[in-house]
Amino acid sequence: MTRIPVKTSALSAAVAVFLLSATDAHGAPDGRDLTEAVKARDVQAVRELLRQRVDVNTPLADKTTPLHWASHWDDLDTATTLLRAGARANAADDDGTTPLLLASVNGSAPMVRMLLEAGADAALARRTGVTPLMMAARTGNVEVVRALLDHGAAVNARESTHGQTALMWAVAQNHTASVQALLDRGADVHARTPPRRTRTAVSGQFAGSECCLPNCVGGFTALLFAAQQGHIEPARLLLASGADVNDTAADGSSALVLAIDSAPVVSERVARNALASHALQEAMARFLLERGADPTLHGSGRTALHSAVQRKMSRLVPLLLERGAAPNARLERRLPSLSRDVGLQNGLDVNTIGATPFWLAASYGDVESMRLLLKSGADPTLSTSDHTTTRMVAAGLDFVDGEDKYGVRTFDQDISHLVSRAREAVALCLDQGVDVNGANDNGQTALFGAVYMGSPALVQLLADHGARLDAKNKKGQTPWTVAAIGEYRAGSFFTKKDAADLLEQLGADTSVPR
Repeated sequence: MTRIPVKTSALSAAVAVFLLSATDAHGAPDGRDLTEAVKARDVQAVRELLRQRVDVNTPLADKTTPLHWASHWDDLDTATTLLRAGARANAADDDGTTPLLLASVNGSAPMVRMLLEAGADAALARRTGVTPLMMAARTGNVEVVRALLDHGAAVNARESTHGQTALMWAVAQNHTASVQALLDRGADVHARTPPRRTRTAVSGQFAGSECCLPNCVGGFTALLFAAQQGHIEPARLLLASGADVNDTAADGSSALVLAIDSAPVVSERVARNALASHALQEAMARFLLERGADPTLHGSGRTALHSAVQRKMSRLVPLLLERGAAPNARLERRLPSLSRDVGLQNGLDVNTIGATPFWLAASYGDVESMRLLLKSGADPTLSTSDHTTTRMVAAGLDFVDGEDKYGVRTFDQDISHLVSRAREAVALCLDQGVDVNGANDNGQTALFGAVYMGSPALVQLLADHGARLDAKNKKGQTPWTVAAIGEYRAGSFFTKKDAADLLEQLGADTSVPR
């Protein structure tokens, strides 16, 4: 609920007029007027209504009472007066929200203690199962957390929308002291959310969304939320309390893979806060490795090494290799998209299933990682399930105009930095003996990739190493026809005149009608 500043004098006058008319018509105002006055933070009207001894428990249409609003505004004086006048501490609105839950949302220890002493039930939950303890864990005031636990709050209760616990919320919000308090009272580090459901969370008048955890997915433990959010200190406490460093989510993603996959994309023009988040997630991955995380786990269809290459964590790659990561592990499922997934959309998209970390590094033009992987035994000749080779993707066979190779939308006209990386990657693949004329199941060769990038330099490099100029893909196109006649790709029509001119100079067949 948004707190809207009010003009007390104007409201007081309005309430006074309303009270006068109500008195004339009905003999006396009722408790609903009191709720409206507390809601409006009109102290003068509240005092006048209490002097007239209106019912302090009369709710509005949504079942909120004056005590709800006093708690919402953290108005201790008014709440004290209302309780002395007989306000029910366990009054619930039509969502099941109590004054105690609202005080927990605010993280107000004085209000929480006062309500508990007045008989508020710490275990009462909203109809979605959200308890005051969960809200206190989310807010992070450890005094409130302890007070609720002291008065019977169920430490392992779950909300019904996502099956999350107070411990998960405290971990996700990085409230270390609250995490420790919950663990000290028996919070279950092995509690796991159920498989993901599509049901939409119910939003309440006061508390907002029932899920405070970004990217809520099924099968998560508190440690997996810590890994996903890069919260090392809560993770340290969880591991000390028996959490499994190799825990996995419902989709098979290990804590280590989640830590890496949760890093934002790092590109040439990345924002400063993205760099900080990237470093945080890399630090979490290193922490998990130091605690014994297994880098070979691939239940999600990828390994931590695949993820580290995709997220451009070149400093993490050697550490993963030192800890036993397999340099030739194959992708069993597609990697998560780094940005809006566009693809070539010309019927010739590359299939990444079977890709190795080296293959991915070649695709991204990440020569540093390519060299590290080669030193650790990576096989540069391994292709994907559609026989796309490392040289093909290094040359740009999976390139989409308007993106960098990591999928970041740039729309830059100048892609010289991408071409420069691609040339280094292609040269390295050539040095490793990858066939320059290898074709995948779509008949695409590395030269088609050079044309997609529109780079005469790449075309020349491949031609110098014997690339066939007139290779045909399954659509009957040659590199020259793609460059000169053009085609629709990624939703737009493209021609690459400079590449077409060079291919013609090199002797490509141009007999196809223009």
